[in-house]
Amino acid sequence: MSVALPKNNESQSPHSRAVDVEQAVAQWIFKGELTAGQKLTEQEVALRLGVSRGPVREAFRALEDLGLVQIEQNRGAFVRKIDLDEAVEIHDVYSALEELAARTAARRLSAKQIAELQSLVESMDAAAEAEDLDRYYSLNLSFHQGLVEGSANRRLLSTYNRLLNELHLFRRFGLMQRGEMQLSNREHHQILDKIAAGDPEGAAEAMRIHTSERRRKMLLRPDKFDPKAH
Repeated sequence: MSVALPKNNESQSPHSRAVDVEQAVAQWIFKGELTAGQKLTEQEVALRLGVSRGPVREAFRALEDLGLVQIEQNRGAFVRKIDLDEAVEIHDVYSALEELAARTAARRLSAKQIAELQSLVESMDAAAEAEDLDRYYSLNLSFHQGLVEGSANRRLLSTYNRLLNELHLFRRFGLMQRGEMQLSNREHHQILDKIAAGDPEGAAEAMRIHTSERRRKMLLRPDKFDPKAH
């Protein structure tokens, strides 16, 4: 946890500082610098980020609302821990939302939005060919996020992001095996083809196949599963 925030200035409110702290701690969790079940202390975070403990306390409460942190009375704050059973429950609801997003996107996306998604999928092809998991990982997130945002359903987007945060806590930083990126992206192509054709049910079914395969891998190798890379 070596990231430092910009120095305090008079124009920045305490709430703004808390938002900065929230984002910094969330990134530590997403990058694996903080692990599931790890205790968080206000003093340590405040010292490392160069802020007072007030914004840190507010940030911890916000992270609890996001599902990333668990605050226990008389014990303090901890990075939330997700076991396999809970991860499967979260994944199933998350996947249902992705089906809804794909179905809705097939009805709503403009030609420009579809072209942007096509560019992402083609970039993922290149990342898979180069076995560049980090780049594939980032592009994959953008593809799925683009579908959900394309639904223009704010409640869907909000719920999706919350579940994605929670499911991310189950991540074990295992690498996808050789060929998995290509197989996963082939499914992305199939989803996008149905969306481009204006086929809502076909898009939902293609997404269902994709998420079912993701679930299978999750149960097959829970110690190495990374939901955001599939």
